[in-house]
Amino acid sequence: MMLKFYSHQFRGKSNDFMTAEGSYKASTYNLELDAEIQRLKAQVLLSWEKEARTLKWFGLADGMNVLEAGSGPGFFTEKLLELLPNSSVTAVEIDPVLHEKAVAYLQDKGGERVDRIQASVGDTGLAANTFDFAIARLLFVHLPDPVAAAREIFRILKPGGKLVIIDSDADLFWLTNPPWSVEIVREKFKQVIASRGGNLCVGRNLCRILKEAGFVSVDLEAVVSHSDIIGIEAFQPLLDSGPILQMVKQGLISESEIESYLVSRDEFVAAGDRSMMSFWLMACGEKSNKIQTDISHNIDVPSQHNL
Repeated sequence: MMLKFYSHQFRGKSNDFMTAEGSYKASTYNLELDAEIQRLKAQVLLSWEKEARTLKWFGLADGMNVLEAGSGPGFFTEKLLELLPNSSVTAVEIDPVLHEKAVAYLQDKGGERVDRIQASVGDTGLAANTFDFAIARLLFVHLPDPVAAAREIFRILKPGGKLVIIDSDADLFWLTNPPWSVEIVREKFKQVIASRGGNLCVGRNLCRILKEAGFVSVDLEAVVSHSDIIGIEAFQPLLDSGPILQMVKQGLISESEIESYLVSRDEFVAAGDRSMMSFWLMACGEKSNKIQTDISHNIDVPSQHNL
């Protein structure tokens, strides 16, 4: 069976990628692309089991037509295909480097059940009322207009369909023992990401974003990962200082500003009894079934899936 891949023309010039489409670009985010791909993989593996459990609790079920917005190099897509053996997954990613990586990675995974589309989440080009469930993982943190993106997903969801946004908040990202001094770098990182159109504190705004986009029955859960349960090794790739050092290389952060961060990091890594805890936030909203009544000219037709 052949995988299906599509590429849509997205708005904005290529050299305006960072500001027009978001604050993240895989090829320039880290010192090395391979290190960035491994960091993204570690992010998926860190909390997949709890995320999958929460997605099911929100209503994700096998057999649904699923949209993955901001799908990256395909690691989370692979997990969805394994979790939902009778579902189709449409993975949308604008970054050409990540799209290419995903095409290669998913070539022998999922068969005809997976479509890879290179497009902006704000303008997917997909048909309205198509998907039963949508997932946007670590995407909204980078978007200059998250409400517009949520509205586009709202448009292509079926009435009764749901969107789950999985994201972080810089002030509730991780806790460590011994404490890791990250305050200076964290504030600088916030400023840099904001200048590129992102918001590292988007986690606290997820419910408002969903409501403003038209979603109802909004709910919020947290997924917590702790090294005492999954092992400190699971966090190791996330301790990569590459993204910070890349900003130094680009002249966005000074060496003096990251000095305390690097010293504190080395002290943490050297501690024999160190522990680490991270947090992802999962916000869910539903596209009201009342919209289906409007589409049917006031004839109430039940949705195909009772979410």
